[in-house]
Amino acid sequence: MANTMRRSREDLLRVLLDTATDLTALRDVEAVLQAIVRRTRAIVGADMAYISLNDPERGDTYIRQSDGVTTPAYRALRMPLGVGVLGQVATGLAPFQTSGYLTDTSVVHDPEVDEIVRAEAVETIMGAPLTVAGRVIGALIVAERRSRRFEPEEVSCVESIAKQAAVAIDNSLRFEEMARRTELLNVEHRRSAAELQLATRMLELDRRLLDAVMVSPDVDRVLTIGRGALDDDLYLRDASGGLLAATVDRDAAGADTGADGADTDTDTDAVPEPGTAVAITAAAETLGTLHTGSVLDADGRALMERVAVHAALALLFSRAEEDADLRGQHELVDDLLSGVDLPHDRLERRMRRWGLRSDDRLWCVALDVSFADARRYRQVLRAAIGRTVMTVHDDHLCLLTASPGWEDGLRAAFDARGWPLRAGSAGPVTAPRDLPDAHRRASLALGSLVTLGRDGVLDGEQLGMVHALLDLARAGGLPRSLTRAVDPLLDYDDERGTDLARTAFHYLETDGSVARVAELLHLHRNTVRQRLARIGVLLGAGWDASPRRLETHLALHVRDAQVGLRRPA
Repeated sequence: MANTMRRSREDLLRVLLDTATDLTALRDVEAVLQAIVRRTRAIVGADMAYISLNDPERGDTYIRQSDGVTTPAYRALRMPLGVGVLGQVATGLAPFQTSGYLTDTSVVHDPEVDEIVRAEAVETIMGAPLTVAGRVIGALIVAERRSRRFEPEEVSCVESIAKQAAVAIDNSLRFEEMARRTELLNVEHRRSAAELQLATRMLELDRRLLDAVMVSPDVDRVLTIGRGALDDDLYLRDASGGLLAATVDRDAAGADTGADGADTDTDTDAVPEPGTAVAITAAAETLGTLHTGSVLDADGRALMERVAVHAALALLFSRAEEDADLRGQHELVDDLLSGVDLPHDRLERRMRRWGLRSDDRLWCVALDVSFADARRYRQVLRAAIGRTVMTVHDDHLCLLTASPGWEDGLRAAFDARGWPLRAGSAGPVTAPRDLPDAHRRASLALGSLVTLGRDGVLDGEQLGMVHALLDLARAGGLPRSLTRAVDPLLDYDDERGTDLARTAFHYLETDGSVARVAELLHLHRNTVRQRLARIGVLLGAGWDASPRRLETHLALHVRDAQVGLRRPA
């Protein structure tokens, strides 16, 4: 008997030594736990074995790994510390066993836990705490589905394995935590390296962009540098969605070009939808939007935002230069149209800035363009017409140009964009002192077109007194009393549906020819004579003779522009 006991102890020591060797070689927590429960179950020959770890924050212990357990609820069991065998052992007081768990009154029971134990058909439970350096980290448990009393050697064996297991688990947990922290450090290192690389790229990009903006505030150059940094095409739209600049072929991107190939308006539908978009703002003003052809990652977007900042600077610098240029043109045009005698040398120097000379043959053109659209029209006309200064003057855009082909360039630029063209012109003049009169004639021609509702280019040399009256009428400067003399005709026509005003108009236009009026109005000559007699009654004798003839004729011209007396009967 003594020899048998000695051999059993020797076998147990050998098993424990093998277990300790196996556990020492393992570093993975789950592998350690699995090895512990399998070896423990095999050593004591139990139906199941499981190991729990304590959760100090929740005040309970939970089964982390098991072997031989069949029900999911038992495998996922959580037990309050002090409750049941598992909870009691996990407090670390001492090993404990029971041969009839469900009926053992020495055990603190929990109804829900008892139901789980009953479903697993467990009767015998024995376990030892996992203790390392005075800390209880869990429990090692074996269980049977029958009533059994574990021998002291078996309890001692489980307790010995629990002591070894506690050290192995603690080491594995420490190793896992160290590995986790190492990985975090590696991740942080990689992130820091990536951030450093991104910061280096941004600094280099900022340096190149700043050089581009300071040397020459060219937004196209800024976009080209940005395209190299992002390896993606860039598109710059203005606040209304029109394409201002792009790093792709402008024709392919939908850019419209002027007569000399310069970029102007765009067909925004031809530009691809933005992959990544960044607003370009300055002083709370949205200048436009920068976007790429594809979606960028976070680093790409950060670089793109740097490009957007410098694009805003370039646009502001360009706008400042353009505004300064426009102020210079405005001042020059105002001085030239004011009739003030300017010093020749100073005038020559100012005109030379825009390619003009004081002895040039100059044309003055008045364009019907709203103030809001003036900037866009100036950009187009600067490319379409050479040697030109322009500014908003009164209610129109005024151009002074030395280009003989100005009208062809003007028509081509407007036709290409589908813009209605309405312009008055005068010239050429050979001396700056003649420009004020040329401007008045160009303005008068434009006023006539506006009053008549007609498009085109009208030369001021073709104007007469009637057009002057029309311009006065358009500007509200023609007294109503000057056309009141023909009101009786208009009133009579409105009341009776007749055409006396048209008849009078054509009678005076044809120098009193009854035959010509009859032909124009498709009437019999006697009908014309009857109408003329009625007109005489309404307007009074002498309406068709000097001096009243001229006044009546001019009044009918103004009313023709207003109500259309020339239309067919």
